[in-house]
Amino acid sequence: MPRPDASAKLAQAKPKDRSGLRNAIIAAIAVIAVVGIVVAIFATRGSGNTAADGPKGSNPGGKGVVAYPGKAAEGAPVVDLYEDFQCPICKQLETTNGSAIDAAAKAGKIKLVYHMMSFLDDNLRNDGSKIAANASFCASDAGKFPQFHKAAFAAQRPEEQAQQGDTFSVNEVKGYASKMGLSGSALTTYQQCVSSDKYSKYVTATQTQSSKDGVNGTPTLKINGQALDQNQMGGLLNDPGSFDGILAQYAK
Repeated sequence: MPRPDASAKLAQAKPKDRSGLRNAIIAAIAVIAVVGIVVAIFATRGSGNTAADGPKGSNPGGKGVVAYPGKAAEGAPVVDLYEDFQCPICKQLETTNGSAIDAAAKAGKIKLVYHMMSFLDDNLRNDGSKIAANASFCASDAGKFPQFHKAAFAAQRPEEQAQQGDTFSVNEVKGYASKMGLSGSALTTYQQCVSSDKYSKYVTATQTQSSKDGVNGTPTLKINGQALDQNQMGGLLNDPGSFDGILAQYAK
């Protein structure tokens, strides 16, 4: 009786060619990897600076920066102040009643929310308002918004100079760090924030939201959502300390 053909048995025992399955698995892994990369990219973008992402102490969607987060007493009036760092009348308000407004916020008598607008860039044909607004938001990250606010208005140029391009620059506002008392890592973070224009989208969102709030000129001051009338604003602009008298009308 002839012996079975050994080659036939070996052929039957030989592993089947699974290269097609192997290639399919590799392709599937590659697809999963690509999808993972895409998801990671979009996740990174989503955690970056969108219009709703403001600095520490800010309200989302360009709804302003709180000067002293957590300081306001329960039931304290909410004061919304709309300004542009290149606005000369805003500087006048800062000169006459800026200290009184700041002191009330620092003492918790009011919740002070600043809305730093940038429409004057178009009027003056420069980008000083946006540069200063972005830097003020970087200062807010460091808990130094009020200090920046004071320094910026003290350095404001006359309108004629601003029209010629002599206005806030990136290097200038980075230099305000010393006036704010920043040093070490806080100084580095602030300067990087300014240089990268980190809050450019929040600057735009603030301008857009302010327009939605019905504000078409600066300074505009609202207490509990109600804008002060012309006489009240006139008092704030010309009479030092008049803010305390206005605020007394809202005291409980």
